[in-house]
Amino acid sequence: MVKWSRYSPDLLLQSENDLIRLSGVEIERRNVCIGRGLFLHCLTCGDPANPPMILLHGYCGSGLIFFKILKRLVENYRIYIVDHLGMGRSTRPEFIPNTLESAEEFFVEPLEIFRQIEGIDKFILVGHSFGGYISGCYALKYPEHVSKVLYLSPVGFGKKPKEFDFLKELEGDWWIRFVNKFMVFFWLKNITPVSLIRKCGPITGHFFKAYARDRLNSLTKEENHAVGNYLEQINIMPGSGEYGLVYILEPGVWARSPLCARFEKSKTPMAFFFGDIDWVKPDGARQLEKNYSGKMLIYMISHSDHHLYWDNPQELAEKMIEAIEVLDS
Repeated sequence: MVKWSRYSPDLLLQSENDLIRLSGVEIERRNVCIGRGLFLHCLTCGDPANPPMILLHGYCGSGLIFFKILKRLVENYRIYIVDHLGMGRSTRPEFIPNTLESAEEFFVEPLEIFRQIEGIDKFILVGHSFGGYISGCYALKYPEHVSKVLYLSPVGFGKKPKEFDFLKELEGDWWIRFVNKFMVFFWLKNITPVSLIRKCGPITGHFFKAYARDRLNSLTKEENHAVGNYLEQINIMPGSGEYGLVYILEPGVWARSPLCARFEKSKTPMAFFFGDIDWVKPDGARQLEKNYSGKMLIYMISHSDHHLYWDNPQELAEKMIEAIEVLDS
């Protein structure tokens, strides 16, 4: 962490407290040791007698991004929100994997150890974006422990078109295309966007406040302020798991091993949720739907971009519960 970093444990704690209060739910925070000096940060809420549901956040996220859908979900489920190893509030070890298989294992195996420690036999798995990809990887390896999977705007399902060229797909002035060429260069060199932001030291707050102001306009002013502080503090912590994305995804966020092909022989019940103005398209889910032998549903959430849980939390939560009931029937 750079010496001039804005990282503040007090500010992070305050933003977490604010988001917990805004959720309207009693939430327990704890670190679950998974061995070798590592732990996964976990938020739990809801009646322990209810069916268990595990939620996984996406890239640059952490558990409390789900704060707006928790109040509805805890009426039906015991919620476990788990931060990926190397991300969020979990331990951030040096990232060693250098292949697709080892990178997936880095995220999947800690979740399986967590399940064993918590004594959860079978659960509903929910993943957003990159968390959706890891949810799929877990369900493929440990299907006996997953009753169903809910994918919230997941990346990594669709097959990249043969003619796709990331740079040609980009629109804008010459300088925008020039910047995007650097983005591809950084991606291939595994220099992540967040690692660049960390080096900005005292001005990192401006990046995340601008992001919250411009992209999260569905939030109230109070929610926007808390989310902006929360995301900044989470993302200026030392890099770790973020360095695994280059082994899993190509520029343009195409999976190196698309899940739509890997799931064709699976029968795990699943449901997909996409925003109607989402940059992640349902094409991959549609590709899987053609050959999938298990139960599968696809929902579109109105007035929503990639952050469905902020843009239209009421509709998302209701359709998640509806999907679970339909898949159970």
